[in-house]
Amino acid sequence: MNRKFIECLRAEILFGWVFVLTLLLLILIPQAMSATQTQRRIEEEIRQELEQTELEVSEGKGGLVFDYGGWFNVRYLDYDEDDNDFSSPDTIDYTSFVDLRFWLKATLKPPLEASYKNEHSFYLRLKDLYSESRPVHTAGGCDHDGPELDYAYLILDLRPYWLKIGRHYFSAGRGIAYSNVNDGIEFDLRFSNWGFKAFGSKTLPNEENIDMSVPGYEKESDRYYYGLEYSYLGLPQQIFYAYALIQRDYSNEIPEDVNHDYDYDSEYLGLGARGKIKSAFSYWAEIIRQTGESFVYDTNEKKDIDAWAGAAGVTYESDACMHPSVTFEYAFGSGDKDRTSVTNTQNGNTSGRDKNFLYFGYIPTGYALSPRLSNLHLYRLGVRLNPLEKITLFRNFTFGIDYYRYYKDKIRGGIYDPEASEDNDNIGSEIDVSAVWQILSDLRLTIQYGHFMPGDAYSVNSDDSEDYFSISAVLMF
Repeated sequence: MNRKFIECLRAEILFGWVFVLTLLLLILIPQAMSATQTQRRIEEEIRQELEQTELEVSEGKGGLVFDYGGWFNVRYLDYDEDDNDFSSPDTIDYTSFVDLRFWLKATLKPPLEASYKNEHSFYLRLKDLYSESRPVHTAGGCDHDGPELDYAYLILDLRPYWLKIGRHYFSAGRGIAYSNVNDGIEFDLRFSNWGFKAFGSKTLPNEENIDMSVPGYEKESDRYYYGLEYSYLGLPQQIFYAYALIQRDYSNEIPEDVNHDYDYDSEYLGLGARGKIKSAFSYWAEIIRQTGESFVYDTNEKKDIDAWAGAAGVTYESDACMHPSVTFEYAFGSGDKDRTSVTNTQNGNTSGRDKNFLYFGYIPTGYALSPRLSNLHLYRLGVRLNPLEKITLFRNFTFGIDYYRYYKDKIRGGIYDPEASEDNDNIGSEIDVSAVWQILSDLRLTIQYGHFMPGDAYSVNSDDSEDYFSISAVLMF
């Protein structure tokens, strides 16, 4: 046998034992986290996985072609010390989910003899979610959400431009400033060296308001988004882009609060790039300028927004044994020294310009602490590898570990976790571990664990570690 192959196989067997022992240890450790951010992260993971059902090419010689399928997920989440205090009981102990989604895609394909290639399509996806959270008196118990409309949109292929109408995923740039499933319309113009996108969208009915100080925030979030984006693709394996985004808040208070205004209107300008350097390195970078107007809760004064954010990273992928990849990422969102809450009007900005970066998109920030990118500097070092690739059964097994370091932008300001209330920039650090085993082409098992260690931004009464554990099985059919 090849010596290199034998050495690689020995390394994989050793890693297998280490992984099994680590997994047993993690299962025995108490677990934890921020539920709202967790839900958004899970939805992002689901969206990315089911995106292939939207993009895959329908087979057929011509005429109307139908494709359909389903996605079934069973997931268990275990939490521990989400308030960083061992002496107080947790609001949420554990949550289990059963998530079922059905999709249907109809594509109108041109006849074989046609001189054009336009393919119009309609995509529909339904969602049915059952969850159970404990303890009942604080976590809510059982909840059944659905069946409801997850996605429903029509694509008119009028090359070189496309029109997308209905409920689907909208985004600007990397999706930090704005990305979500909303109702609206999107126009795309695509050429070999450049592209242009324009969209208008609205939050879904009964969507929760990001500002939880608004009376009835859980019943309505009436926000509108308008975006323009230009992309330059003239260089090999490189994309440069710029976008402008407007967000307008028409949310109502339920019941109406005549003493306070909660409107938050914002604009975003973004510049970014992504691509490859040679074949082993890939990179991304984006800088965001935020302007707009927000209200001071106590005085109802309208103040200008003056905020910044950005993210940059690089990944190295190797063809060596186990195919390791290493990623380094930095991200930041400006903060406001007056704010206790980074999302709410109440406990928000109290004087002067509002320098807090408040966004309507998503960026992954860890499993356990899972903070928003507001008043935050984040550093991440991550490693991914296929440790058992020489063993047929585990060929599609991926192991990952990430180390996060968090700091405040403004020492006196708050972050998404209200427990980090001390005038200190050291929020803490976190270690995340993930294992993904694609057992079959349509069956996958995923385990995720996060451990957050608070820094000096937490008081002595709330500086206990947080833990998060998740195990999930997905079946596609």
